[in-house]
Amino acid sequence: MTIETPQVRIVEVGPRDGLQNIRAKVPTPTKLELIQRLRDAGLRTIELTSVVSPRAIPQLADCREVLGHSSVKTLLQNNQAGLRFPVLVPNIKGLDIALQHGVKEVAVFISATEGFSKANINCSVEQGIARATEVAGLARKAGVAVRGYVSCIFADPYDGPTPEAAVWRCVKSLLDAGCYEISLGDTLGVGSPSNVNILLKYLTSHGIPLSKLAGHFHDTYGQAVANVWEAYTCGLRVFDSSVGGLGGCPFAPGAKGNVATEDLVYMFHNAGINTGVDLPKLVETGEWISQQLSQSNSSRAGKALSIKTKPQTSAPTTSKANSKQITPLKWTLISSPEGLLIHRNGPTLKITLNRPKNGNALTSSMLATLTSTIQTANTDPLTTRIVFTAVGRFFCTGMDLGKGSSPVAQGSSASDAQFTRLTALYEALDTSPKVTIAAMNGPAFGGGVGFAFACDIRLCVSGPACTLSEVKLGLAAATISKYVVREWGVPFAREAMLTARSVSAEELLTRGLVSGVSGSIGELEKELDALLARMKLCSPGGSRMSKELVRLAWAHGGKEEQAKGIKEVFDEMMKADGEGAVGLREFQMKRKMDWDKFVLEAKPKL
Repeated sequence: MTIETPQVRIVEVGPRDGLQNIRAKVPTPTKLELIQRLRDAGLRTIELTSVVSPRAIPQLADCREVLGHSSVKTLLQNNQAGLRFPVLVPNIKGLDIALQHGVKEVAVFISATEGFSKANINCSVEQGIARATEVAGLARKAGVAVRGYVSCIFADPYDGPTPEAAVWRCVKSLLDAGCYEISLGDTLGVGSPSNVNILLKYLTSHGIPLSKLAGHFHDTYGQAVANVWEAYTCGLRVFDSSVGGLGGCPFAPGAKGNVATEDLVYMFHNAGINTGVDLPKLVETGEWISQQLSQSNSSRAGKALSIKTKPQTSAPTTSKANSKQITPLKWTLISSPEGLLIHRNGPTLKITLNRPKNGNALTSSMLATLTSTIQTANTDPLTTRIVFTAVGRFFCTGMDLGKGSSPVAQGSSASDAQFTRLTALYEALDTSPKVTIAAMNGPAFGGGVGFAFACDIRLCVSGPACTLSEVKLGLAAATISKYVVREWGVPFAREAMLTARSVSAEELLTRGLVSGVSGSIGELEKELDALLARMKLCSPGGSRMSKELVRLAWAHGGKEEQAKGIKEVFDEMMKADGEGAVGLREFQMKRKMDWDKFVLEAKPKL
């Protein structure tokens, strides 16, 4: 029997790029089984691991154990044509270790941008090229094939958009160094098909053959599959992907997973394009590794095919609530101003929108009360978290647009007053030093979407969740745009604003914009209780400093203000009389710290 030559070559990066950003340690046997399952599914190029400093990437600290295992040795000794098992190496030391374990192919990597290069490998682009060139030269002398990676081909989290000339320079340098193929990495997942088309045309017009290129797309903005197809139509035939959509980059804030291998294989097979991959086995592997990691399968095709081919014994859930019983929290009502209910449980304040007949639309009075309540909580040392939820079918439908009560189209003075009220609310919420949580009991519209996405963490109920409906009324998402665009990203926010389409909770979860989706309001309440129980282990000072670090990265990434702010946070957390000293003492005593109890009681002397 002859095996049909694949028309597209898939480079499976799950065991390395897919796992490297997962915080919880993945057992070495699980990694080994993942590699074997991928090979059994017909994948012929599998990136095994990276020989990198365990301080830089703790998840890959077991690279020697992986490479030294008998099952991996068997793969490395297989001389069958077309089989490739590359290992990423950052430097000569990594190369030496790889060679000691019989590796026949290594990968070197550089960034096309200065900011990411310094954050990722602590050197300039020029130094990165020199380092990769040296490693590639030594590898080739040892008879080892070399593949190259160029990251941040469209944008850098610190420097902004990447010029095509910068990408060309890196690709040309790696080809000159002897790399047989260069993988173009959209590390942040910000690219769209038009960006792909422009970049590939630029590279080919400047002497780079498509046969020497591969595509490596991340799915942060849901464009990865479209980008692969665009690259294919442009002539690319090699694509990196990760089973189950695993992945991300620990040095690229906000970057999501790689494009899922299942999604690519499904797309190509549907188009009659052979990949050589057994899709049912691949789907089974994606489900298996997702279960092993206790996380949702990010492959759309994988989840759909799995549900279709396997009988469901119970309704699937995307809730992250712990399976063990969580004791429901008891809330004490402390006030009930117009349209609101305000409860407290320990250091947690819960504000409930209470105009269910009006979709919990925000009146002028509610806006003022919400703002003053948040501002008071922001300075209250006995409050560490603020939860927002609502009564009825809707979370919040935005501004009150009722006849006779809406400030819209009422003239400049009414407009100015409403602008002041709205910006004051969102600013108080966005700049709060407390952890803010939106428990979305139902859909949000317009300003209600901004209300939820000015919060730090969001939970929601399954089904329709968010609609930026302003354009249907001849309006625009003015005051909320800075929060929606920041959290959703420019391409997704633009499309949602211009189409005014309903965005489901499941889509928000897939895009990483909510932390959990529950099947009912009752389940949402349990999910919230579980989250608050977990957050007792998080110090209020540590949470506040963490929020400041996120703000610095967003507002001043790569600038002097960020460096100065980081130093200030560092100095604060190292104080002898700070919360860090308390937490460290409890850690050294091997005791779990209940920070809620710490806040509510008098702070002990250190």
